[in-house]
Amino acid sequence: MDDKIDFVSGAQIVSAFFENVEKQKLENDSKILVAWKKTVQKISGNGAQLFDHSRIVDLKNGILLVETDHPAWSQMLQFHKKFILTGLNRMCADAKIESLAFRVRGNNATLADAGKKIAAREMKKYSEKLEADEKILFEKGFLDKEKNSAESNDSKNGEELPDNLKEIFARMKSAAEKNHDEK
Repeated sequence: MDDKIDFVSGAQIVSAFFENVEKQKLENDSKILVAWKKTVQKISGNGAQLFDHSRIVDLKNGILLVETDHPAWSQMLQFHKKFILTGLNRMCADAKIESLAFRVRGNNATLADAGKKIAAREMKKYSEKLEADEKILFEKGFLDKEKNSAESNDSKNGEELPDNLKEIFARMKSAAEKNHDEK
């Protein structure tokens, strides 16, 4: 009986794995490129020109970075953002593209830069919401006039702020301060 055992080296296994990964990435990238072309060219009026003056640079964390050769093209694409996202997600549902970010050719902006801008906008919205909520609580008598903070136990009608609300506001305040400090 001939019990010949074929051994495969670790290098061969790693190479085969990365060949499959690269092949799949290339297939996904080409799907996105085709979807981009078809979607942008469907924009009425100047879709072909929009496509000719733009190119996909990167896709990370659901954000597709698009480069144009002039700020006006970026603005026009931004105007059609919802249409483009709908088209891309219909043709490439597995890519899960949630947003578009734009840069002008020659600008070395990255998706990390776009992510910071988005995070700053979200933090501003969050802070504004927190302030509005505190104002409502103040008006309803849950916040002390002098301290104007969630830690206050005094109110207009003498009721104490429930412990669970104190904890929630403390966590919200801590998160807002932490996010602000990270900027």
